[in-house]
Formats: sequence, structure tokens, C-alpha cells
Amino acid sequence: MASPSPSFVGIDLAWGPRARTGMAVVDDAGRLVHSGAVRTNDDIDGWLRTFASGVVVAAVDAPLIVPNETGQRRCETEISRAFWRYKIGAHSSNRSRAEFNPPRAATLADRCGWLVDPAQRGSVNAPVCIEVYPHPAMVGLFGLAERIIYKSGPSRAEGFAQLVRHFASIGELCLSEHPRWAELSHIVADPKPGDVTRIEDELDAIFCAHLAWLWHHRPDSLQVYGSLEDGYIVAPPPPLTMPEPPADDVSGQASPVSTAKTAIAVDVVGRPTGFAAEDNEQRWKAAVRTACAGRTVSRSSRGGIDVEYRLDPSQVGDNAPDLDNLLKATIDALDEVLGHRPGTFGRPQADDDRVDRIVASKRVARPGEPPGARLLIFEL
Repeated sequence: MASPSPSFVGIDLAWGPRARTGMAVVDDAGRLVHSGAVRTNDDIDGWLRTFASGVVVAAVDAPLIVPNETGQRRCETEISRAFWRYKIGAHSSNRSRAEFNPPRAATLADRCGWLVDPAQRGSVNAPVCIEVYPHPAMVGLFGLAERIIYKSGPSRAEGFAQLVRHFASIGELCLSEHPRWAELSHIVADPKPGDVTRIEDELDAIFCAHLAWLWHHRPDSLQVYGSLEDGYIVAPPPPLTMPEPPADDVSGQASPVSTAKTAIAVDVVGRPTGFAAEDNEQRWKAAVRTACAGRTVSRSSRGGIDVEYRLDPSQVGDNAPDLDNLLKATIDALDEVLGHRPGTFGRPQADDDRVDRIVASKRVARPGEPPGARLLIFEL
């Protein structure tokens, strides 16, 4: 009996068992073979048996490994940190939410016998399932200035038009040869009410299938954010250079993406805290001020803050400060960096009105690592 032909599957997996899931498969040359949408687990299994019997890699746009009970996975923090300049941030996944306990993607991988180890590239005899995230992958592969807006909003129609143009530029997919692509392109060009909503999952799945193919055939074009133990997302690195403003931008002003730069990068050593009643709060603020001494950002610019807190091992469980409180204490201590504005009862405070983006995470300091924070402050 002949072995099944290698196939690479993209799945835009709905979190709920009755919502629409996009499906697509490409062959070993990267050409689109079939795409569509299903709903139930039985529908997914039947679709795979019919169109993708020799799965090598399945790329799923949905949380796959979610070990954390609360908060955000490390991979979500890492990919947000890498792509925030492109207006991309990851949603938080944790097991306090029923849809991730267990994750539907993990159940699918187990049901299909797919490995989930990102160290594996997959084969017909040992297929692998990886988690992907289309927004940063599109920015990385197409060299975009920011994410394509097609999920919602007044620019949705133009976003879908951009999506179709970029997908058509992927030579391996051979989309012009596929009848279904002609149908999808026609829908995007002249959508009726509800049309684009009905096809967006299928379009995402086609892109995910291409990522699955890249994972096996061109692994150097992708990288792993996170780990098998903590959960991971596969995506390309950000573009090597900041894109220039679009050709039709006649304002003469550079876009925020093209001018973003790191203004301040410091390591703060001290016990992070955000509890106002603690004596340590003032020590923490003093540690932040000392680390940032003599540094300022332009008073005329907007800014962003990226901070990773390293908690003291005693700061766990009921003693763990939440991110909101940690951020408040830290930003309060940036009054010389950001400048001042009038505060409560006339007391000056840090001019945080100019901070447009914040990416924050926390973890317990590793053995031999001092508690503190890695703090980046960007001018936009």
C-alpha cells in the first residue's frame, strides 16, 4: 500500500466547539490543495481524513500548551514585546478560563496523534502540531509597517484587500491556479453583508498552512517564542529594518513605526513592589530613580514602556504583587525621565499621559539572579 502524500495543514481553530474553524492544506511543494470551514470536532476529523491523510505539520492558530493557572504565558509576553511597534499584542491565555482547561488545540493534537514539541520538524510517521499567530507572521514575512486591520473596524474591507494581495504574492501557494481562490478573491472584491466574516477563518487557515510548510521546509525563516514547558508560539522574527512610510504618505512625516527607537534601557536591582503600605515601595522607587538617573526622553515625544519584573522568591502566592500595582509604583518613579504633570492635591507626578504603549510581565527571579526589573523606555 502506497504511503500517503505529505501534507501541511493550517487550522484557524475556534476556541468553542460550535464556532467556525478554518481549514486548509498545502502539498509538499507548498501549493494550496483545499480550504474550507467546519465547526465540530467530528467535522475537523472528517475533513482531515478526506483532504490531509499524510499530515507532516499542522499549524494551529489557537493556544496549544497552557500550563499557567493565571496571567499571561511567557510566549505571549515575548511576542508582544517583539512586535508591539507593529501594533500587535497577544491575548492572555491561562487555565482559569474554561476554554483553555484543557486547550482545544491540545485535545485536537492528542486525538490526531500529533507531537507538540517545537524541536521536531515533522514527518508523515511523526507529525507535529505547532501554535502560530498570523498577525506577527504576516508582518515578519511581508515586511509590513504594522499589522493588517481586517478583523474589525471601518478599514476592514481595505484590510481584506491587502490580505488577498499579500497572499497572492506567496509563489509556493500557486493561488492563481486554484478555483477556490478565485471565489475568495471575488468575495473580497465585492463583499455582501456577512461575506468577509464567513471567509476570514478560511483565509487565516490558508496562511497557517503556509507557515506549517515553512516549518518543515524553511525552518530558518521562523523562530520559537517561549518553550515547550511554558507554551510557545512560532512566528518569524520582526523585519530587520523599520519600514519606510507608505509611498502614498504625502504628509512628509515619518510613521511612528519607522522612527521608533529605544531611548533608555536599564536594569533595576531591588525588591519590586506595588503595595503602598509597604516600606519597600519607597526603596523600590529609589532603585528605579537610581537606575534611570540623568536619563530623560524628549518632552515633545510620545512613548512606550516595556518592563519585565523579577520578583523576590518570597513574593509568591498571597504575597505576589499584581502588575497594575507594580506598574504604578514604577511609573511614579519615572518623574524625572518622563517629566512632570500636576497630580492629586497639586503634587507633581510623572507625565504618564504621554505613554501610549505598555508591555509588562513578572516572574520569580531565578537562582543566583537578583530581584529587580529590566526596563525599556521607547520614544515613538
